[in-house]
Amino acid sequence: MAANTQGAPGYYVWEIPGKPVSIHIHLDVVDRILAEVMRGFGAVPKRGAEVGGVLLGAIEPGDPTIVRIEDFEPVECEYKRGPSYLFTHEDGAAFEDAVRRWQPEESRDSYAVGFYRSHTRDGLSLAPEDVELMDEYFPSPSHVALVVKPYGTKVSLGGFFVREDGAFPQTTPLEFPFRGRELSGEEAPPRRSMLERRPRERALRTLASPPAADAAEGEIEFAGSRQPEMAYATTLPSKSRLRSSIWIPLSFVFLLFGVALGFMIALARPPSGSSVGAADFSLGLSVAKEDDDLRVKWDPQSPAVRAAQRGSLEIQESGLSKVVDLDTANLQSGKITVQKQTDSVHFRLTVFPRAGLSITQTAEWHQ
Repeated sequence: MAANTQGAPGYYVWEIPGKPVSIHIHLDVVDRILAEVMRGFGAVPKRGAEVGGVLLGAIEPGDPTIVRIEDFEPVECEYKRGPSYLFTHEDGAAFEDAVRRWQPEESRDSYAVGFYRSHTRDGLSLAPEDVELMDEYFPSPSHVALVVKPYGTKVSLGGFFVREDGAFPQTTPLEFPFRGRELSGEEAPPRRSMLERRPRERALRTLASPPAADAAEGEIEFAGSRQPEMAYATTLPSKSRLRSSIWIPLSFVFLLFGVALGFMIALARPPSGSSVGAADFSLGLSVAKEDDDLRVKWDPQSPAVRAAQRGSLEIQESGLSKVVDLDTANLQSGKITVQKQTDSVHFRLTVFPRAGLSITQTAEWHQ
């Protein structure tokens, strides 16, 4: 069944013919929940940490009953039982408090209508502990559960679960792409490769105007002993008939052009003994074994790392690749622990010190 947004602009309508409940979830809620899900998915290597919380909205009785989801409240889990979204008696009070805080009242338009969680286990289904949670906090036939299956290389999937004859089905009757753009039919923006160089060229408009050379926006890769490189691109004037009377000003123009180009090359390749060199682009990436895991480290004092607002760590193992997003706090921590599955793991750290520039360093670990 295709995504349905007809008759409810700004919402995705999850509706199964013959079922007593129709769910209308706001597309903004979809994208904000997805952001929480992917943050947990990238926080723990291998399978990612599950996240969850309370769905907020309203229930409109009818045939079918309409459940509107207008917002949500994340509820933290202490992960005392691993990366799954499972509560113990000690840390389950936070979820109970959230549900009680959002009980229906005449003074509020939104209240708790169900719960959601991400699902990094196999398949896309409710676990027995999910059913126990729903039976305890959301016993109404109109209460719903949302499960989101995150993926790193394709669009994540979502599925709602509602009771049928007092029991939840083992699988959702309808999976749907869990991203607002797919559900609204919005065209995806063009994608550009990280390695793609996008030079900005500026033509010389007149022979009397001094030409300029702009630095190409691109990626600097520093792996092992390779030195950083920076590319420059310029556009020269087209050939035309030049009279002998303009050769003198033309020579002056090319003299200025050479000075400008030489100045920028000097900036990109500082002379020996200069205070700016390869160390400014090195990330200090290293890998060491720690018990059964791998400790990946980089230098948080590196100029490139200190200037970066974000970064990513790509982990390649057994032909599979996973990317962990890194924010400023992650970058400044200077390390991350990775659970290895094989005797050979490849790491690729990329930071973005400014718009249009990325710096990458690679490292490998072998048993």
